[in-house]
Amino acid sequence: MSSSNLGPPVKSSNMASSGLSSNFVEDEVDKTLGAMDGKILRQRDQKLCHHNANGCCIHCSPLEPYDEAYLREHNVKHLSFHSYLRKLTGGVDRGKFVALENTSCRIKPGCKDHPPWPKGICSKCQPSAITLNRQAYRHVDNVMFENPEIVERFLEYWRNSGHQRMGYLYGKYEVHGDVPLGIRATVAVIYEPPQETARDKIVLLPDENENLVNELAQKLGLQKVGWIFTDLIAEDVSKGTVKHIRNINTHFLSAQECIMAGHLQNLHPNPCKASATGHFGSKFTTVCVTGDSTNQVHMEGYAVSAQCMSLVRDNCLIPTKDMPQLGYVPESSDKQYVPDVYYKEKDSYGNEVSKLARP
Repeated sequence: MSSSNLGPPVKSSNMASSGLSSNFVEDEVDKTLGAMDGKILRQRDQKLCHHNANGCCIHCSPLEPYDEAYLREHNVKHLSFHSYLRKLTGGVDRGKFVALENTSCRIKPGCKDHPPWPKGICSKCQPSAITLNRQAYRHVDNVMFENPEIVERFLEYWRNSGHQRMGYLYGKYEVHGDVPLGIRATVAVIYEPPQETARDKIVLLPDENENLVNELAQKLGLQKVGWIFTDLIAEDVSKGTVKHIRNINTHFLSAQECIMAGHLQNLHPNPCKASATGHFGSKFTTVCVTGDSTNQVHMEGYAVSAQCMSLVRDNCLIPTKDMPQLGYVPESSDKQYVPDVYYKEKDSYGNEVSKLARP
């Protein structure tokens, strides 16, 4: 998944958190960022600033963490999630009416105005149509491994067998200083669960030690922060080069991998006091090890959007058989109502048009 300064911290009384359960617990990194001012400090401009060193003007005053000009200048493609929250709560009402909602693709249960689906449906219980949009923010802005040996040990399996490999990333979420109010996932260890492997596939097997591993990680102050998998094909064994198979002309993540990422992200939701349910999105990351444009082993970090998570959670996204980069939305059946899902693309005249995401 393609790899994220305002006033006082957001108060829970201004958010939808009033309905949160008593066992709601924020991640430590969220507490830290919530308490930070977050403003981007600037140096005095020698040409535009006409005041002394202790003064301040519009040319050197601190910027908000979501300032578009600053992000564009520093090539930051996505807002960090906390910058996004500050943007939502930066108005006059300080976010009094802001509430993040998880998209639902399911019929609302309990409607008594008609028989249950497929015999009846109404506008009150019918899920709204979804238009896929580019997500402006991301929950994790950087993935870092504590040392190279962590990845080298993981790659030994592929080097010895030629088979692909998958593992879970355990580590910590920390403040990422390169992005305003950013979060970094720092990986301390890779745990490889039981799996059947081949040169072109991985099949996960039941893991009897999963709970034990999670308990041990918790005692060490670690948590599951993501997953990693290889897609490596040797090009020249003597040179140690690999084929460059994932690029803009093919795909960066296949539809099956996006669905897997969405499934794992749904298993690891992000605690968020701005959501009435107490969770919104996910910090769970996806790392793909593949060949880059120079035919060297390369890692890329990704995360699917909240919309993708919802489609996967409600079984509304299916991979195609013949084109790995494409997925589609199935038709409604007697067992499940599937809302219309639209995506945008440019037609032959350069106009942006919406199309239904069904074959």
